[in-house]
Amino acid sequence: MKERRKQLCLNKLIDATDICGSADGTVFEIVQNIYKALSPLPEFIGVAPFGSSTKGYFDRSAGSDFDMYIFEDKTLRDGGDRLLEELHPVLLPYMKKGTPVQIVEQFFNEENIRNLMGMIDSVPHNYFYLTCFANLCRPMRGEKAAYWRNVIKEELAHQPRANQEKFILLIVNSLVNAERISFPKMSERIDGFDSEAYLLSRRILWTRRVEKLYLG
Repeated sequence: MKERRKQLCLNKLIDATDICGSADGTVFEIVQNIYKALSPLPEFIGVAPFGSSTKGYFDRSAGSDFDMYIFEDKTLRDGGDRLLEELHPVLLPYMKKGTPVQIVEQFFNEENIRNLMGMIDSVPHNYFYLTCFANLCRPMRGEKAAYWRNVIKEELAHQPRANQEKFILLIVNSLVNAERISFPKMSERIDGFDSEAYLLSRRILWTRRVEKLYLG
């Protein structure tokens, strides 16, 4: 019989326990190793874990992997994939142990942020950038994340209150909607999974975090 989670944590954004409810520090180990490898590179902003390893339904026996966002300053890239090249020796040991790490790159530049409100008005055309702004709110390792969050915060401060509220709502919706992708796996691995209660709790948690980071 497949193992199923009996209870899901609803009061914090990061839950690094596995399907059995046991603490698994591998996700934080990977984050730290990625950070150490990439922090010397000027284009590196930060690394943020996401997916099952951060939400309490990670299951090695079902082939769960470790999902990581890598944030980059697009203006400082050399035109190649230097970050991915530096990551290869870091991730290879995990691959050999059967714990694959999936990398998703997120790119930033100040021009896109300066045009932030125009992007909001043209959703879904600029949905990619809004998703990047949303993912920048995720708990991450990387000192430069604070700079980019502050750039967004300063730009937002010049906007009317109605635009600020619209921006926050769009960012929160992006983060909450991303949670829905996991529902089939969560239903398989969690007893009595209540998607409505889960989404409500995540919306509350994300709203608090987004408002704190972007409105202060």
